[in-house]
Amino acid sequence: MGHVVKSWKANRSAGHIWEARETGHGARVKGQNKERNNGLWAARHVGNDVTQIRGGNMKRVGFVEIVCCVGLMFLVSGYGQTAELAPYPVGVNLELTGRVSSLGIPVKRGLEIAADAVNAAGGVNGRKLKPVYYDNESDPAKAVILTKRLIDVDNVIACTGYALSGNAMAVVQTVESGNTVMIAGTATDKLWIPTKKWVFNIVPRQREASIPILIDSLLQRGAKKIAYIYIDTTYGQTGKETFDVVAKEMKVTPVIVEKYAAGSPDVGPQITHIKASGADGILMSGNVADSVMVIKSARDQGFTGPIACDYAIVGPEFIELGGKYVEGIVTTSLKALVAPELPANDFQKKIAMDLYTRYTQQFGIFSLYSGHSWDMVYLIAEALKKVDPNLDPTKKADLVKIREQLRDNLEKIKGYVGQNGTFNFAPDNHNGLGAKCYVAVVVQNGKWAPYKGK
Repeated sequence: MGHVVKSWKANRSAGHIWEARETGHGARVKGQNKERNNGLWAARHVGNDVTQIRGGNMKRVGFVEIVCCVGLMFLVSGYGQTAELAPYPVGVNLELTGRVSSLGIPVKRGLEIAADAVNAAGGVNGRKLKPVYYDNESDPAKAVILTKRLIDVDNVIACTGYALSGNAMAVVQTVESGNTVMIAGTATDKLWIPTKKWVFNIVPRQREASIPILIDSLLQRGAKKIAYIYIDTTYGQTGKETFDVVAKEMKVTPVIVEKYAAGSPDVGPQITHIKASGADGILMSGNVADSVMVIKSARDQGFTGPIACDYAIVGPEFIELGGKYVEGIVTTSLKALVAPELPANDFQKKIAMDLYTRYTQQFGIFSLYSGHSWDMVYLIAEALKKVDPNLDPTKKADLVKIREQLRDNLEKIKGYVGQNGTFNFAPDNHNGLGAKCYVAVVVQNGKWAPYKGK
């Protein structure tokens, strides 16, 4: 007697459907025979259609035999494969367009490189990292809106990016009230001093990594009357405050201090004042395009003394924009910028070369800012290793716990070697970097090179 099992289907993880049908004794199904009471069941992939199982000469069989048969079908279809765990979503809020896109674009590239490397190695806790990107257009107001979206809509485990100091400062209240970690890549220490529970930063302070090294470079090159000029933004104001403290410690009295507004098209009057002061060396804190403008104006007005720039100008764009004007300009950088020239016994040589090689192979000339996002990704990965692996980021209650454990674990990281230096976080230190983590570099023959003194 014929036997029909109606409308049966088995779903693979990819949503494919398999048809089971009796083909008669001795038939061949994709190279495999499986007899059952003079009948044969065949599994055939039929796409996404609902199918039927029809029995021709099938005899009655026991319930256990039917279950075994269906179980075999599941194995054939791959139904028993382990489903991939949901990834950890990581928010990336960056200046991909607007005034400081020269910072945001390489940060995005570095983050892609680091996330790909972590995922290629198996991810963390069996889960991959999934970056969720937004362009804040170098606008603090938009940075706030997008941060809220990342936390409340995209349900990220952490927010990263924020290459512009003003943008990072603007979102502090949003991440604090949203109980979500922010790891920024900005220069201002106002972001993390005093300590905020959910805010971390991976760029060393100007006080440790830039201003004192640059004042010393000017003195080495014969400057005795130093002028200081800065952009009137959060970053520049922090530089000015740092310069005041460091200059006093080094017993250096500036002959003049000037500032200019963000987006200013001309700094001719400020340079005129600097020349009239008798300054024979200039130290400045600015971003890429405006720093080039200041340098061009100084040289065009006949200033011949040494010029040093705070560390926000490092990147290929500075040399492309400045050309011959920026030859001999000294600044500071993380070591990856000059990775090939680091001594073999440098403790950061390996990871610096890893990033340098990956970046230059994919994108061409290396940019310092990719090192910031490398550290963001790897510090998150390191902290995730101690997060409960059973917590599912797609479940709201679990997401809250992941965010809390991630924050607590970040704060406990000690001795972690990154691109910006060795990180030693603490409850009262959410930066974790010490002195001399950056090195002096100079534009030499159109390229960045280690600065070796006068």
